[in-house]
Amino acid sequence: MAPAGDFDGFFAREIAPFIEEKEAERKLVLRQALRRAVPVAAAGLVAFALSSQLIEDEDARGFALFGSIVIVIIGALMLTSVLTWGRKFAEELSAKVFGHFGYVYSPKAPENYLAPFNRCSLLPGYDRESLEDHVMGEVDGVPFELAEAFLEKRVKRDKRDDYDLVFRGLVARYAFPKRFEGRTIVRGDRGSFFNSMSHAGVDGERVHLEDPRFEEMFEVFSSDQVEARYLLTPAFMERFVKLAEAADGPLQAAFDGGDLLLVIDGRRGYFAQPSPWKDLRQSDHIRAFVEDIGFIREIAEVLKLDAETRV
Repeated sequence: MAPAGDFDGFFAREIAPFIEEKEAERKLVLRQALRRAVPVAAAGLVAFALSSQLIEDEDARGFALFGSIVIVIIGALMLTSVLTWGRKFAEELSAKVFGHFGYVYSPKAPENYLAPFNRCSLLPGYDRESLEDHVMGEVDGVPFELAEAFLEKRVKRDKRDDYDLVFRGLVARYAFPKRFEGRTIVRGDRGSFFNSMSHAGVDGERVHLEDPRFEEMFEVFSSDQVEARYLLTPAFMERFVKLAEAADGPLQAAFDGGDLLLVIDGRRGYFAQPSPWKDLRQSDHIRAFVEDIGFIREIAEVLKLDAETRV
């Protein structure tokens, strides 16, 4: 990652003027949207109040109230232009900031991006997915790719379908410096009962390792016991525990297809974006944004994934 001072200079040169320009644009878009939406929504609210008080016939009053609500909704929908503008601004800002660190940004992830993570049983079962903030690049020569995932499971509530959040976090893939052929999966240890339940659908046999701290936090399954120990050396297990402690949510991993796959269920959005309803010049979101970008490098550095270390 570029030094903090370097980013400060970049921010002053390019980001601050860009945000200043976009703030003026935001105000114009917001004023135009409010000019259209407020009279319509206000008319709907007035109609609702008058209908509930002046119309005596129950059927007619119900029809009038329904119509009033529709008018209010139409007024609210007129504000979507602000949200559309906000998404476009966030994408432009993200591309600029990620580009400063040498990374390539896209607002959407490629199709089937989650396939290798599902193949390794790193993600919970889900029925609906949303992927955003796809980032590619290198950290000290180590190629990586990551995205944010929002996964939901369908549930029945009051005889209707609803969705529960089951995962919200980062799904990342880093090139691994050691060559391997099999598949080794590192999952969070949840106790003997839940471990036996969670083993269903996981490839390979349970691997018992010598590091007591690592064994307390994780369970390992592998198609090759010898290869698993070749990958999970005592030094690497120590570094993996350190990374798990630095992450802001449960960490799981897999060695598959020559890559190290990582998932972090932080239960939050990463790479914070500014709200189009607020002054864009408030820079708290930029600081949080840069901290999240810094974690991309931290993963590679903590695990020492650069090709020269050979882990």
